[in-house]
Amino acid sequence: METFIVYIDDKQYALQQVIPMLPANGQRPQAANWVLIGCPPRLNRHTGRWLTYAAQKKWRQEWTQETTSELSQLLQSGGNTVNVRVAHGALSELTKQIRGEVGPARVIDARRPKMAVNLDPVTSEQPQEKSTWAVPSGVLAMSAAIVMASE
Repeated sequence: METFIVYIDDKQYALQQVIPMLPANGQRPQAANWVLIGCPPRLNRHTGRWLTYAAQKKWRQEWTQETTSELSQLLQSGGNTVNVRVAHGALSELTKQIRGEVGPARVIDARRPKMAVNLDPVTSEQPQEKSTWAVPSGVLAMSAAIVMASE
C-alpha cells in the first residue's frame, strides 16, 4: 500500500493539488494510506499572550479538522485510509518521524505559496525557496510612503 504525506494550510489549494492525483472515475482505485498534516497559521503575539497553551493546542486541532475534513472524506470514499495530524516544530523533522512510523512515503507540499514569505521545507532534500517578491514589495511600499509624504 502506497503512503502519501500531505502538508496542508489551505483547504481549496490542497484540493486543487490532490484531486488530480486520484484515479479517474473509470479506473479501479488502488487503496493508499494518506497522512494529512494541518499547518495552522501562527497566532500573533497578542493572541498567544492571552490564550493558555491548552487553548492554543485545541484551536490548532479544531483548525486542522476543519481544513482537512472535506479532503479526508473524499479520500475515504475512495477506499483509502486517512490519518490527520497537526504540525508542530520543524516540518522536516516531522516528515522524518512519520516516515519512521509508516515506512517509505511520498511527500506532497500542498501549502499555498505566499507572497514575500519563505515557507519551511518539508524534507531535508527540498531546497529552501527564496521569495522573489520580498525586495520589490519593500521598495514599492517605501516608494508609496515617500510619494505620500511629499504631497
